[in-house]
Amino acid sequence: MHTLLTLVTLWLAANLLHAAWVQSRRHCWERRNTRDADGLLPNAAAFTVGKGPIALLLIHGFADTPRIWKRMADYLAASGAFTCRAMRLPGSAQRAPLAKNQSLTLWQQAVDKELDNLHATHSAVWAIGHSLGGALAIDAALRRTEAIGGVAVFSPMIEVSKKRSPLLPPVVWFRLASFTLGLSPVFESCFSADGIAVDDPSFTYKRDRFIPFCVYRSLFELIRSNRSRSASLACPVFAVTAERDSVVDTPAALRWLAGCTGPKRVLHLTDIGHVIPLETGWQAQCDNLSVFIREQNSKRPQASSERS
Repeated sequence: MHTLLTLVTLWLAANLLHAAWVQSRRHCWERRNTRDADGLLPNAAAFTVGKGPIALLLIHGFADTPRIWKRMADYLAASGAFTCRAMRLPGSAQRAPLAKNQSLTLWQQAVDKELDNLHATHSAVWAIGHSLGGALAIDAALRRTEAIGGVAVFSPMIEVSKKRSPLLPPVVWFRLASFTLGLSPVFESCFSADGIAVDDPSFTYKRDRFIPFCVYRSLFELIRSNRSRSASLACPVFAVTAERDSVVDTPAALRWLAGCTGPKRVLHLTDIGHVIPLETGWQAQCDNLSVFIREQNSKRPQASSERS
């Protein structure tokens, strides 16, 4: 009994200390930031640019905001072929009381709503995602085959990289943390609090810093759901992976993409890191994506036939 009481006391102490530490860090971080009238981080709201006939739904990744797509969205929209809609996932860029309510179901519902809105005014809709957003784009295409003309993924989160996870797989570390720190379920992100473009340091924006456990839980749930379903993804797929990626498991992503049965173009780049929209050469990837979408869209029936 004495040993059990000691363990419970240590568990409670660890949770209280962790909660106090995170709360203190979060308070200091919030004081350095100015949120907008909706309680969002600066420039974190969803946005739409362009009036082209093909709609692109842009889905950001873990701890990120729609701002990551700004340069690529503007570039693609300028061609006149695309309407670019950069959505914000529920909970992202919001204060802790709202952020802690995130779930895979809420993410899926938000993606579906955006797809429905775009389909109301466009004959073709593609889902574009980075990292976690790439996994959500794949998930949407698997769930709603009739709603998506194709998928484009940048550093898709098929599996989490083990480069930052010593000894044990990332999911095991998360489960241990969930058990050990179950009463203080928020982590401080190990990623930079600021998104900064590699080729243009003047392009910066704020990212989420304190991530509720529910976000990690939903991420691993999404990974499990997509893991064995590559052969079911029959729509056109455009993908860009990065060899120097320390966030997603690039070899696992390449193996998964190889199993896709539809038309595809996979570009594996050796000289960039995980955050491809902020890396050098993003314009070239936009051009490659644009060509691929136009080629695949030209093979589809005309809009009038589709809607008849």
